[in-house]
Amino acid sequence: MKNDSLPKHYRSPEKVVIGSNTLENVNIIMSFNGFVPLLIGDGDIPHVWLNIPANNEGTEWYPLVKDNFSTNSKVLVKETKTSLKISTPDGVVLECKKKEDGSIVVLLLNLNPFGLKVESDANQLSIMNQTFQKNGFKNVGTMFGIGNA
Repeated sequence: MKNDSLPKHYRSPEKVVIGSNTLENVNIIMSFNGFVPLLIGDGDIPHVWLNIPANNEGTEWYPLVKDNFSTNSKVLVKETKTSLKISTPDGVVLECKKKEDGSIVVLLLNLNPFGLKVESDANQLSIMNQTFQKNGFKNVGTMFGIGNA
């Protein structure tokens, strides 16, 4: 999915915490060459879209998860009342949950199996060779963009 064509049913969360970083009123966490690999939307549970590169140049992308629905039988999406976990044969690639205060917390993120050097745990978010810890982002469209973002 492209930066300028987010899904019709996507609602931006008021607050997302990822790797000890707080994003308030931020639409897109990251963008690669104008494509959005991960989109986390608001709802009773987080609503997730996960897109992976379909070629080495990153000019074509494949939707692996669309609004919490897997498009690949090897990708499992497990929902509970407040959380969402996406797993592949390589392990968990995303785990997030909605807290009582309405914020969404990303507990784990690992996009390495898809050729994207993006990882997060409770302490930090690493994108390519950049590490983010305890930062605040407010009222921005995209937190981190690479290439033609």
